[in-house]
Amino acid sequence: MKRLIIVRHAKAAKAEPHGEDFTRPLALRGEEDAAEMGRRLARSKVHPDAIVTSPAQRTLATARIIARELDFPWDEIRAAKSAYLTDAGDLLDLVRALDVRVEAALLVGHNPSVTELAQELVRGFAQDLPTGAVVSIDLPADTWAGVKRGSGSLRAYDYPKNVS
Repeated sequence: MKRLIIVRHAKAAKAEPHGEDFTRPLALRGEEDAAEMGRRLARSKVHPDAIVTSPAQRTLATARIIARELDFPWDEIRAAKSAYLTDAGDLLDLVRALDVRVEAALLVGHNPSVTELAQELVRGFAQDLPTGAVVSIDLPADTWAGVKRGSGSLRAYDYPKNVS
């Protein structure tokens, strides 16, 4: 059994009229939300063996803030170019290429691809992930390469404004 934790990056600063999307930082609210989601993951005893993120500034910042809350070393966060401006199929390929020794992986990315990936892995999951959302999925596979669409079970779904 593998576990994939999909995270949509936290709230980013507004895009400048002629600014570059790749370098958009997190907004203050995004920094606070990422820390809160990291604390929620820590309280849930989530301990990923790997963190993979898009290299865009807002996703890398989200990954680092969550990693800090999980006591995950920053130097072990892997920034994958293929996670930026991509689709769910490419993200699934990235997941399938994870090292077999990794039991739980945390993937930080962008919409719409992270929402689509969660929907492809879990039948009936129809949520559109808001910024900072976290979806934890159990996957009945011995290897990441064996992960199949529609085979996942939703373990948890949370987002910053969820105060239940």
